[in-house]
Amino acid sequence: MSSDTKPADHMPADPDVVMTHPNQTATPPAAPRPQLHPVLDAVELHMNMPMNSWPKYAITGTADYKRRQDFLFKDHVMKFPPPGTVDTSARDVSLSTMFMHRMAHLQQTIELQGPAVKNDPRFTYLYDDMRFKRNIFYWRTFRLNDLPSEIISHIFRIAVWSTSTPADGTHIRLLLTAVCRKWRRSMIQDCTLWSAIWFRDPPPYARSLEWFKRAGGAPLDIRINEHDADWKSKDDDWRYKEDDHRFTADQMEELLDKIFVKVSQIRMLVLVVDNWPPALVVLHKLQEAAEAGNAINVERLEIHRMGQPFVWLGSGFEVKGRRSPVVLFGGQTQALKYLCLSGVHIDWNATPLSNLSTLDLRKIAMNVAPTLDRFREVLLACPRLHKLSLDGAGPQPAARRPDHDPVDLPHLKVLIIGGFSMVYSCYVFSQFKAPNVRDLTLMNLTGDDYAPMIILITGRFRELQLLTLYTVNVNPTEVGKKAMVRFLYAMPSLNYLRIASMKWHLIEIFNEDPRDHGLGRDSASQSFPEGRLVLCPRLQTIEFQQMSGKNIAEWAVKRKELGAPLKRAYVNSPYVSKVTAAEADMIQKVVGLYIAPLGSTTPEERELATRDDYGAVV
Repeated sequence: MSSDTKPADHMPADPDVVMTHPNQTATPPAAPRPQLHPVLDAVELHMNMPMNSWPKYAITGTADYKRRQDFLFKDHVMKFPPPGTVDTSARDVSLSTMFMHRMAHLQQTIELQGPAVKNDPRFTYLYDDMRFKRNIFYWRTFRLNDLPSEIISHIFRIAVWSTSTPADGTHIRLLLTAVCRKWRRSMIQDCTLWSAIWFRDPPPYARSLEWFKRAGGAPLDIRINEHDADWKSKDDDWRYKEDDHRFTADQMEELLDKIFVKVSQIRMLVLVVDNWPPALVVLHKLQEAAEAGNAINVERLEIHRMGQPFVWLGSGFEVKGRRSPVVLFGGQTQALKYLCLSGVHIDWNATPLSNLSTLDLRKIAMNVAPTLDRFREVLLACPRLHKLSLDGAGPQPAARRPDHDPVDLPHLKVLIIGGFSMVYSCYVFSQFKAPNVRDLTLMNLTGDDYAPMIILITGRFRELQLLTLYTVNVNPTEVGKKAMVRFLYAMPSLNYLRIASMKWHLIEIFNEDPRDHGLGRDSASQSFPEGRLVLCPRLQTIEFQQMSGKNIAEWAVKRKELGAPLKRAYVNSPYVSKVTAAEADMIQKVVGLYIAPLGSTTPEERELATRDDYGAVV
């Protein structure tokens, strides 16, 4: 398809991809400036840059690493003539070797300078810059097409499946099919490269359905997201306009009729829609497919209705007479491991749910939520549950006080609780025990003083390593302060803190001396300045958004004075502009400031996810 070959705005540093720029001039590159010193050579470019340009360099994470590559590509690669227009092979080999030696010399010099230089992020940027340039020249001379075809195919698979987002995977596949005939033929013949399909092109979805055809008999991972289409204009308010949605019930049914000819091959199905009718069509079509005798092998199902939360079906929501809750997959849920339902529900009692690794329920009205008994049955049937997320959705309160013991979830590592009243959040926490949780998120807990909830869960998560607090309210009283101190004191392994829209008095509590609140008086395991103890002594990384950069800087200084310094601070990408250059400079001097793309995982977070018995995040 010719539409697959349209070059993208941002191209990777690959010699054959550079050939896709036919209008590029053949101007020889400027001769490299002689190196003065492996560290001093970059001082004027990197060490003295104005702080208002810090976001261009202070970046990390997968998405921002790509952003840096894009910047370096435009800054360096576009100055070079395309391969074949000028015989530059000897020069490219020479320059690749030169940068390799420079990298080795720089690394050796940094090691000799000690930790003060080694931990300075500016030297990391300089090293990455050299490595990127080395790779440019290396790949311009690498004879990739001389490799056996099976090795080339394996390289293509690594390139496609190592991307961090579905959008990047789509982008890479389009690029690889546009390089040359040999690559296009090799790509199209490998059905596994087309098995992940994101319906982002405009109706009638010619590109996505062509990829669907190319996937052949491979297991399919399908995403249908009407909120992030390539062709749709962006409108921040659109998600809340119930009458301005993309899919009607008929349109969704027409698309699913084309997809469900391979329904038994679908391994993952992710659907994001705005309104009830298309969501109901998906649930009913899956039930009908199972009842027609088709095998359902879906391992991961996500259905998100992004319109008004908790809205119940009223007049006009009927879809061809189909309104009653469905039995998921007609009961064929043996393969299901990952279930996420947001704003929609199923027939909880008739749907068998067992051996799940992830149960994620969001924005489900209480009258259509599972009963308490059914919720506990599901938890008991999933003894190896890895992740439990309850965001504005949980079991219906029992008519009488339950007299049963909490369900034991020894393998639960990730727990998310949000969108509940204080009383109901305590009710939810009382239903299970999860002593090995390593990643806890508390979010959107407002309107009440949640100190009683904090007191209830204190001491339950002693293995916790990552804590996320998004808009959690604890009143600035002595009771609330003592509750938070005890809560934090009972999490000695906490390594990573993520915060957003938090009252600052709660963050200041991290720098309290626990002995002032009757804790740790006999502790002598760690020595701190002035004989103090510090809460969460292993805390090394903080990630923030919608918080004062000045407060973050002063807080980091205090942690350093207490003898428990941070190693790294991240600000989420949408909120970079809210951190002034002066604030960024303050944080940079204390700990180092980096940009973390919203929704991505930072290197420290990935490290925690693989440390010891933490286990990979599902």
